[in-house]
Amino acid sequence: MLGRKTVSLQENSPVSTVIGQGTRIKGTLVTSDSLRIDGFLEGEIDASGDLIIGETGEVVATVKARNLVVVGKLKGNVHTTGKLEILAKGAIYGDVKVGELAVEAGAILCGNCSMEKEGKEPALK
Repeated sequence: MLGRKTVSLQENSPVSTVIGQGTRIKGTLVTSDSLRIDGFLEGEIDASGDLIIGETGEVVATVKARNLVVVGKLKGNVHTTGKLEILAKGAIYGDVKVGELAVEAGAILCGNCSMEKEGKEPALK
């Protein structure tokens, strides 16, 4: 994590859609590909692929995605089947349900967090 300059995604998931800085969208966004948001989106996101909220990105929405990387701001509940990464400048205000979680120093997560692995229940002693 130290000194990392790039945002990670799965190797086979190039970003196919970019919502650029200065763009504002209100509504429901559904995609099977990977998506990067550097603008503003309000509503709902349902992404079968990966989602990146860039440093200038601001999202006010319920978010479902395979993997999520947050460098900007997100207000709303999140569900990822894979990994949620909140980088140092990133902030999430809402509840998150994730498979894996990585939070860099300086990042903000204000809400409840639950980590779930499909089919894996912890053994109680």
